[in-house]
Amino acid sequence: MRRPMLALIALAISLFGTQCWASTCSPGEEGVSCTNTFSPTDTTGTYEFFGDGRLVVRFDTVLTTFTLTVTINHTIDPLDPNEFPAGTVCVTYLGNGGHCDQYDFTGSAGGPNGVPVKNTDYKGLITLTLSYFTSPTFTVHNPAFGHAPGDNATAVYTEDILTSYFQAPPPVITLLTSAQSSASDPTMGGTLPGLSSVAALDEPLTESDTVCSLTVSPTNAASGQKPEVEITFKLFSSSSCSGTALRDKTARLSVSADTSGNVTFPALKNVEANKFHWDSKNGLNEYDISTEGLADGRYNVTVFSSKFSPQSTNFCLVNGSFATTCP
Repeated sequence: MRRPMLALIALAISLFGTQCWASTCSPGEEGVSCTNTFSPTDTTGTYEFFGDGRLVVRFDTVLTTFTLTVTINHTIDPLDPNEFPAGTVCVTYLGNGGHCDQYDFTGSAGGPNGVPVKNTDYKGLITLTLSYFTSPTFTVHNPAFGHAPGDNATAVYTEDILTSYFQAPPPVITLLTSAQSSASDPTMGGTLPGLSSVAALDEPLTESDTVCSLTVSPTNAASGQKPEVEITFKLFSSSSCSGTALRDKTARLSVSADTSGNVTFPALKNVEANKFHWDSKNGLNEYDISTEGLADGRYNVTVFSSKFSPQSTNFCLVNGSFATTCP
């Protein structure tokens, strides 16, 4: 029997603008699949599997009307060793008895397995957002969002489509005393041109470095310039945070918000190719985020890398400006 580990998604207007939401589907108890209908006016569908996670599918533009079914599969397709290094594993979930989950797509359109066809049924890209609870014995190292193009029966995971990742900060945050997100489940975001099986994966680290400080602070923007916040972290090869600080060319970050219990990734402007800059004088990896277009509220910043497990912190915007506490 599945535990209701995730709340049902709210059919509401997003914090970051109006979206066309399709209906939310959920299988009956012990069910493994459910179906949503997409149309030019319903471009987003939510698949709520509770202990087996929540998958949101969003098309940029839908041209026809079609159904799309997502089915849970605990057997994960093979991984291409040219894309995923030795030691890569699937993520085990807390709410389904410690199984991994693969999400298979079928539908009523004309593509493989009945999935919709690009430029016939839809235009642009497809954005997937996957939320889940990890097993307490599972340690996240370097998250990956695996995609196995092709027919469900013969697919192999050959792509990592991860573009965004959320992980809640630890309970005690030095910068923001009340900055604990109410959504505690990890969340992956990714984009792809066509639908086929996906799964949450975890790659081994290439190093065992330690992040010894992760901070977020306002920048001293000149008058008339758009406001920004700066994310910085120090990296050391030793857990004692001693020695020479290290540069990390693989580090990436995501900014997310909790909207009615659902993690969303707002579009950011001037994202610097999602790469950190190196401040050699102070030994800091740093990244400036434009807050232009972001609504007031609390935001999470998650930094992930091939050298250390994901780290996160929070910041708030009040009247468009950086704040140390949220109202």
